[in-house]
Amino acid sequence: MVITPDPYDTPSLLVDAAVLERNLSRMAAHAHSNGKRLVPHAKTHRNVALGLRQIAAGADGLTVAKLGEAEEFARAGVNRLVVAYPLVGEHKARRAVELSRRVELIVAADSVEGARSLAEVATAQGTELAVRLMIDSGLGREGLRPEEAVRVAREIAGFDGLHLQGIQTHEGNVYTATDEADLRARCREVARLMTSVAEELRAAGIPVHDVSVGASASARIMAEQSGITELRPGIYAFNDLGQVALGNAALADCAARVATTVVSSPRPGYGCIDAGSKALGADLVPAVAHRDAFPGYGLIPELPGWIVARLSEEHGWLRWTGAEPAPQLKIGERVHVIPNHVCMVFAALGECHLVEADTTTWLPCMSAGTSR
Repeated sequence: MVITPDPYDTPSLLVDAAVLERNLSRMAAHAHSNGKRLVPHAKTHRNVALGLRQIAAGADGLTVAKLGEAEEFARAGVNRLVVAYPLVGEHKARRAVELSRRVELIVAADSVEGARSLAEVATAQGTELAVRLMIDSGLGREGLRPEEAVRVAREIAGFDGLHLQGIQTHEGNVYTATDEADLRARCREVARLMTSVAEELRAAGIPVHDVSVGASASARIMAEQSGITELRPGIYAFNDLGQVALGNAALADCAARVATTVVSSPRPGYGCIDAGSKALGADLVPAVAHRDAFPGYGLIPELPGWIVARLSEEHGWLRWTGAEPAPQLKIGERVHVIPNHVCMVFAALGECHLVEADTTTWLPCMSAGTSR
């Protein structure tokens, strides 16, 4: 007998189905009305049922970080998948080739060496992999510097076994925007950079079909930029305080909340909940400029004036920040935390409970094996 977790035990991640569906439909409509494909990043939740809901709500496929995630979504019936991560090595290349025989698959590379490992296996298997060149648009994590794109693309385009399909980026540098004007300026600069790289490649005789960008922080603005063909946001499905701080969502748009219990209040002005870093993650809101407005490790709507000031693994340390004397916390009271970064909550808890009218459905996330 399999006993599923009780959604009323804490800590638990609860997802409001009505808010989720509204977020999914809104983004799909916004992308499509601006002529963009929406291929959301499912690494946010790594959950088959939620990924299928995104497809049903109008998404044109799913983006993943790992081949294991792609394989799992393919088994569930998703037939267009983007692996937005550089794949390197023979074993992953073999898995990618096998998967490409069953679904429309696009993989990524940001080096000649990485692309060569894909090309050799694809050629030996008598097939061709669609690949995108990853561009660094300012985050400085992975991806080629724009000035290197033509040189590397020429080499990759010459490999048997590969079809250079386009370019992509993760514009994570927009998360540190200080206000709406700064956010819009950063988005326009990324769009200008990516379309400029695409034009240089085309001028060099290298066809570019897709110019793909991916960040929830920028999606609503990037949808309006010319020359961009595809959006790959992830967090938009649920939203979190990071998105609220950037002006991309209101608190009412936050579909995911961590249910937790007040377990201790040893002295006035202090308390503990049973959700620590293993439930909430340990991220502050991304932009330092917004941390005064959104302090701590999440917002508890039921406890105005209290902040989650500190985390240990199993404890969330509450501190009173109001002007008047602190009200007494009620031991045993169940409250809800809107997280700073919802991706880390899904990763930490590995499951969620979808709340739909009077029904609660337990949805397990993918197993650890899919993270390879």
